[in-house]
Order: sequence, then structure tokens, then C-alpha cells
Amino acid sequence: MFTVEADIKKNRLYSKMVGYFDYKEMKECTDKTITEVGKLKPGFDVITDLSEFKPVGQDTLDEVARGQAYLKKSGVRHAIRVEGKFKLASMQFSRMGKSTDYTPDIVATREEAEKLLDDKMAQEQK
Repeated sequence: MFTVEADIKKNRLYSKMVGYFDYKEMKECTDKTITEVGKLKPGFDVITDLSEFKPVGQDTLDEVARGQAYLKKSGVRHAIRVEGKFKLASMQFSRMGKSTDYTPDIVATREEAEKLLDDKMAQEQK
């Protein structure tokens, strides 16, 4: 199961993935991500919640790389990943991100992710 939503007011993309994904579900998630990014302006931020996501196979990881490359190309400013208990899944995403130069900050909770983004924005406005 996944949710992907653009918050136009905050210029943020929120993505949450739960459970194990096969290739088809990850492709659907990546396609939805691309659609939602189209609603945002360049310089948008991303919070990806993997706290309940399980490690996936290599064919599925190719879709992860496609999504990360699209985020990078589309002008993502800050990316935050909520890691949770399945650290291997987060490690898989990190490995794929190296090939696209997509390296998010990693936190334990969505609340921490929101605070980190708010703090980064406040510092940039100084």
C-alpha cells in the first residue's frame, strides 16, 4: 500500500509506503509520484516514509531509481526519509540514490522530518 500526495501550499511531496511491493506496485507508486510532482514548483521538498516498508527485489529497485532520478531532475530542494524499523529497505533506497545523486536526510519519525524541513527553511530565509 502507498500514498503519494502533493501539498501545494507547502510545496512538499509526501510519500508513504507500507509492506512489501512487487514491481507492479512500485511502478504505480513511481508513476503517482511523477504525477504529483507535476503539481509542485521547482524547489519542492520531499518526505518519504519507509517506516513500515519491507525490502524489495532488484527489479523493484529499478523503479525506485527511476523515481529518485525524476525527483532530482524536477528540482527537489530537500529530501527527508523516515527510516523506521526496516533499515534494510532504507539502505536499499540509499544505494539506489547514489546513482542519481539523490541523498536525503534520514530521521526516525514524520514529525522529525517536518521539523527538520521547517528548520532548514527558516535558516534559508535568514
